[in-house]
Amino acid sequence: MPSTNSEKQPLKPVMCLRPPNDIMFEESFWDELAAAGVNEIALQWLCLLDDQAAEDEGNVYPQPEDGHPRGLKAMGGERVTRVPTAAFNPTPEFYEGLSWQPPTMPDHLAGQSEKLAAALEMGRSKGFTIYAVDDKGYFLHGGFGSGKLDLTKRAPSFTDPDMPAMTVARARDTAKNFPQVTGLLLDGPDFKWEIQPGHRDDLWVEPIDTPENRAFASNNGMDFQKILDGREHFKEFLHGFNPDYARKFMEKAPGALANHDWWSVHPKFNDWYSFKQAAVEWSVSSSYKGVKKHLPNLQVGNSSRLPFLEPLTGHNTTRKQQYIDFQQPKQYWWSGGVAGFRGTIVNWVDTLVDWNDGLDPELASTLFGSMFDYPMPNDYPVSAYNGEATDEWFSTSIRDQTIKMIENSGGADRYMPWVGLEHFGSNWLTASELDRLLAEMQTQGATHYCYFIYNSMKPEIWDVIKKYS
Repeated sequence: MPSTNSEKQPLKPVMCLRPPNDIMFEESFWDELAAAGVNEIALQWLCLLDDQAAEDEGNVYPQPEDGHPRGLKAMGGERVTRVPTAAFNPTPEFYEGLSWQPPTMPDHLAGQSEKLAAALEMGRSKGFTIYAVDDKGYFLHGGFGSGKLDLTKRAPSFTDPDMPAMTVARARDTAKNFPQVTGLLLDGPDFKWEIQPGHRDDLWVEPIDTPENRAFASNNGMDFQKILDGREHFKEFLHGFNPDYARKFMEKAPGALANHDWWSVHPKFNDWYSFKQAAVEWSVSSSYKGVKKHLPNLQVGNSSRLPFLEPLTGHNTTRKQQYIDFQQPKQYWWSGGVAGFRGTIVNWVDTLVDWNDGLDPELASTLFGSMFDYPMPNDYPVSAYNGEATDEWFSTSIRDQTIKMIENSGGADRYMPWVGLEHFGSNWLTASELDRLLAEMQTQGATHYCYFIYNSMKPEIWDVIKKYS
């Protein structure tokens, strides 16, 4: 791989960092990024790590997959158990009327909070833009604003009016306590999209029949039973693809499952689809408008999955242009584990084969590509997705989804996708695959992306990132 790519417009990462945030305390961290042309970071968990909590609580830091030497150095040279906790004490008036009490910072960590603020100020003085990440507004262990809520009395739901209200309150409090933070990345929410039984993101296991969802549907004039029925009808629908019907469906309805219009008029699915669309739009737009009311200069982005999964997950990024500053669809292409789209495609194809007599993997793969408007090259079949991708896959499948992402986002200037290599035991993207992914994004006009994640970045991956930045 060539070491530079200077003839084209730079493609720069917003470098996402997770705890230990002490990594930022060293000036050399900021200088290393700046020397590579990187001047933006995102804090996945804006929190402190408490070493005085109960022994049965907490996480190991650095995480097992986080091999960057700066992480180990920040923790004294060894992996240790710590509990992520609030980096500041809350401002009471911001939370008046909310169901949850905001997390508080232990008194003995006040000095660490000051060090964190000083580190962020160091970054800002060097010209860095700093974002905080709100992981779906749930504020669990180490979430945006940090700390853990008491969930014993009430579970979080993104159709609960208190959830976007909590996002707004935490954004205001974060900006007050850490004014160096000038951007917010809303991660989700999404409805599930997998069909493989037992998968973490199995859409039929997802708890949809909740009091919050029923209240939201009622308030929006929706028949909740029809919503539940729609989800079950979809399972029946996917069990009906014998080879003859699969070929007829591809001929009569190409791209159907990626098409908002198809879903919105389908007599069995439209209520389920419309509920998901309304719920996600309400959640994201309420968070955005609330943040902007109090912090009009804070830049706010929102994530989504690939374009072909928008209708299933409840997103419509074309409509979202009206109520978000920039968009962050996920260029997550690993296989295995969870949340990687080569893995999702493998799971769909395998499950369609299991559910339909006579449907072989080759026809099921063709069916998936047709129903989701996802072009696939001949030299990289779905059966090979656990191995290294071919060049043609990048110029076919990746190109198609990237072009759609940019168009749906409202242009390259409003497009800042997440790019990651792995999640939870997956097959990692290789340096060569990352190189070709970034090359395709750059060719299509992308200028920024949010890289997940600095802590696990190996030297060969850093070399690829620097090639484009």
